[in-house]
Formats: sequence, C-alpha cells, structure tokens
Amino acid sequence: MPTYKQNPKPDALYDLTITLSNPPGPFEVVEGWMQYDITNMDCLPPAEYFSGVQTTPISTTLPIKLDRTSSNTYQGRVALDGLIDGDYFGHGVCRFKAIGPAVRFKATGAEGETRFVASVDADDMATKTENTSYYWRGNYPRDEKIANYPDHGAPSPDKYVERLRGELFSITITTARTPQP
Repeated sequence: MPTYKQNPKPDALYDLTITLSNPPGPFEVVEGWMQYDITNMDCLPPAEYFSGVQTTPISTTLPIKLDRTSSNTYQGRVALDGLIDGDYFGHGVCRFKAIGPAVRFKATGAEGETRFVASVDADDMATKTENTSYYWRGNYPRDEKIANYPDHGAPSPDKYVERLRGELFSITITTARTPQP
C-alpha cells in the first residue's frame, strides 16, 4: 500500500475545540484523527480475481494533534484538503474527500476500557459549527459486559430512557474555519 502525500499548504483549515461536560472521571488517553476516503474506485488496483472484492482500503486517517487548554477542553486543527490527489497505484489519479474529524477518550488506556468516540461530518463543518454527543456515565471506565466497547453516544439526551438522563456526560466538538492570512 502506498503512502499518501500530505498537502504541505492546505487551504481548507478548521480549528476544533473539544469540550467535555460533566465527565465521569479523568481521561488519560485522548486521541484524534481526520478520515479521508478515495472517491473514485477506478484509480485502485483491480479487485481480487477469485472473489471480485476490492481489498485495497479506500479510507485513511491523519492524526490530529490535540492540546489540552483546560481540565475539560482540547484544541486541534484539521485540513479538509489534507491529502494530495495523485496516481498512487498506477491506474489514474485517486481523489480524496474529507469524511471528518473524530476523537476518542479512554480512562487510562487499559485493555478493555470503553472508548468514548465523538465525530463531525466534514460536509457539515461549514454550516453546523457545533456537534454534541451524549454518553451514559455508567460505561466509564468500562462497560460491564463488552470489553473495549466503542461508545459513539447519542445526539440527544432524549435518546436515553428517562431514568438515565441524569447520568449523562457530553462531548462537544466545535468547528471554526481558520482565517487565511
């Protein structure tokens, strides 16, 4: 698999602010990434002969450097044009589309802990500047039944049964277009 080239001078930059509200405890592991997908499959190597399945991954990610600015707030920056379109497989130019940034929080990083994940759709970043996801505090630091549970939360407290609504915390991702000099 080739290494995709990063855009050295991206134009479509967005600043992210990630805010936890009413967290259930400390989060020692905080990670972020920006996902990009290849939009034109004809640039990829041919599908596997026997099965006819395309085995070349169409998605790739770039890490987001997140800086802690307060006890419950982090900041980072992403580029919608973070990867350079190119002929990576010898079948024509592959075109990348930003899918969006995502963050993951874990209590300590120990095996089996719940992974609290929040994300924003890149197509919404210009018009919807804030995205909040709600999580049940009972899954911290780990779900009782599912090891490494990937908790993506819910878009509203109303998605939880009423008796749990007082036991929620939230992760909000705020996006702002970075002013160009």
